[in-house]
Amino acid sequence: MLEVLAEEYLRVARAKGLTERGVIWRHGLRNALIPTVTMMGLAVGYLLGGSVLVETVFNWPGIGLYAYESILTLDYPSILGTALLATVVFLFANLVVDILYVRLDPRIEYS
Repeated sequence: MLEVLAEEYLRVARAKGLTERGVIWRHGLRNALIPTVTMMGLAVGYLLGGSVLVETVFNWPGIGLYAYESILTLDYPSILGTALLATVVFLFANLVVDILYVRLDPRIEYS
């Protein structure tokens, strides 16, 4: 946020007469959120992978433990089902990130 607040376009917005609050909320925060949204989208993949480890170590029932036990018993339909579910969740998270990019930065346009 500090890097964004020092940008040239924010000085122009201040020179146009916008309030400091408007400059920060309307222009600064929207551009500062783009890297944050990117990292949140990547974190979904880490959470999916980490669920297998955490649920296995602590013996918590969930999709991660189910996937682990399916791998140990070579239950191929279950392995494919959990992999498909994880893929769909990750793809949906990436779709949400892409939609948020367009909402946060109007310069981004998908054709």
